[in-house]
Formats: sequence, structure tokens, C-alpha cells
Amino acid sequence: MSRCNKLAKKLGKKNNIFFLVDKKDDSLSKLIIKNSTILLKKDIFNNSDKIIKILKILKNPIVIIDSYLSNLNFEKKIILHSKKLIVIDDLKKNHFCNIYINPNFLNFNFASKINADIKLLGPKYSFVDLPKKKKQIKKNKVNTIKNVLVFMGATDSKNLSIKIYNAIKDKNITHLNFKFIKGYNNSSLESIIKKNKLKNIKFMNFSNKFLNHLNKTDIFISAGGSSVWDSVFLQKKTLIFNHSSKQFENSFNLERKGLIKVFKRSLTSKNINNFLILESKLNNKNNFESKNFFNAIGVSEILKKFFI
Repeated sequence: MSRCNKLAKKLGKKNNIFFLVDKKDDSLSKLIIKNSTILLKKDIFNNSDKIIKILKILKNPIVIIDSYLSNLNFEKKIILHSKKLIVIDDLKKNHFCNIYINPNFLNFNFASKINADIKLLGPKYSFVDLPKKKKQIKKNKVNTIKNVLVFMGATDSKNLSIKIYNAIKDKNITHLNFKFIKGYNNSSLESIIKKNKLKNIKFMNFSNKFLNHLNKTDIFISAGGSSVWDSVFLQKKTLIFNHSSKQFENSFNLERKGLIKVFKRSLTSKNINNFLILESKLNNKNNFESKNFFNAIGVSEILKKFFI
């Protein structure tokens, strides 16, 4: 949703934007850009006939798919009713589209099998929002770690946010300020939010102001999704708690380059606490210009060069 929303912000200035989702709630409606339309259709990728009817009503629009559930048969049918089909993927699945984008740090030997007119591969095509001016990036000062931002994605299916919260509470980490961002589909945090009495921990819903919060933090804790690229680009100390095997390769490749740190032990309060304490005391300055590492061209340039 984050990547699609970034594209919609840019494209929405001159185009009508429709979000096709299989679940709709108030938090999702608030997240999606203004003046766009939400279309609700359950089991999207197994209902190609119903989706094609929508596309015909919309007069064969540009279609952008960003979902692990998409499949080859679905795409082969949808492309026939699309002005252009763009597929964004983090995995090594086969696809059938006009433009294929995989912004991860992977071995792309598999890409030769993907049927696409244009293939945009690697971190250069990550969906980072480039600041208009360099001074808009708030760089961390050495050894001044104070603020920690925790965001475990839209759903947090393994309740990593709760485990990190319990570790902070059990071990009484008071020298850091924690800000937990609740994903739009993460209901498990509700019980903790109501009971929390710790003054150094705050909770908030995910919103379009996410990058502002990220820019002001010293440490970013994530499950390894697309927000990692924004954190790396902003040169933040980034700690990854992988909850999906689908993101292992990308995370470990980034760690080998010194861009992030991956938590590799069992998820006990003691282990989590020791990891957070250690990382908060280590030098906070990256030993490279992470922006130059992947030379991201930004969302606007991706659109200019390949979409429009």
C-alpha cells in the first residue's frame, strides 16, 4: 500500500486514481490519497472475470499490481484489458506484464524468465521520496541516540510490536523514547495501547506523515518491508526483525553492505532488550553515503522515464 500510495500521489495530479482492495476500513480510507476512489472486491486474484468488468468500465486503464498474491494466469488476462500493466514485486516469482519492478537487493538471475517489456531491477528503483533539498534530511549526530521508531508493517502477523514493547517494559529501558506506529490492519496492538502507562512510549496510527517521523528518529526498527529503503536513504540506524522468509535475502544482503542490522536470535525479552541496548550505545554514524550506494532516482523519475 505504501508504494502504491506514493505512485498515486504523483499520478493523481493529472489522472483519476482507483484503489482495488479486498478489505476496506476507516484507517485505510484515511491513508489513501484524497480524491481517489476505493473499489472493494474480495479474493481479487481468483476473480479475474469480475476485475476485467471493472477495467472495461474504466476504459482499459493503466493497472499497477503490488501484491504477493498476484499470479501469472491472472496477469495474462488482465494485461489484455489494460493500457499498461505494471507489476511491483519483492520476490522471485514469474510475471507477465509491460513493466516489472523489483527494487530489492537480490541475485537477479531469475529475471530472464520474466515476460516483461521493461525490467527495473535493484535498489536504484526503490520507491524512496527524495527530498527537494539536501538540508531536509535530518542526519543523526554521533553517539546521540535518543529516539526510536518502531513500525512492523500493515499487519504485523507475528505480533513483533508486542514482543518489542514487552521487552522494553520488562527491562525498563528508560533512556530511550519509543514511538510505535500501528499499521492499518494491525488490531493486536489495541490492548497494549489502552494499558500502556510508560511515559517514554507513544503509539500512533500509520499515516501519510510517516516519513516526517522517520526523518526525526535516531533508530528505526522494522520487519524488513519497503519502509527500510526510506530509512536507509535517510541514513538512519536500521534494525530489522524479519517476520517473513520472503524478505531474508534482501535483509541479509543489506546487512553485508553495512546498511542495516538484522536480529537473529530467539524473540525473548532478554534477547530483544540486549540487542536494543547494544545498538543504542554503538556509534550512530554510517560509514558510507547510503544514498550513493543504491543511487535511487526517486518516485518522480521512475514515473517520468517509464510510466508516462
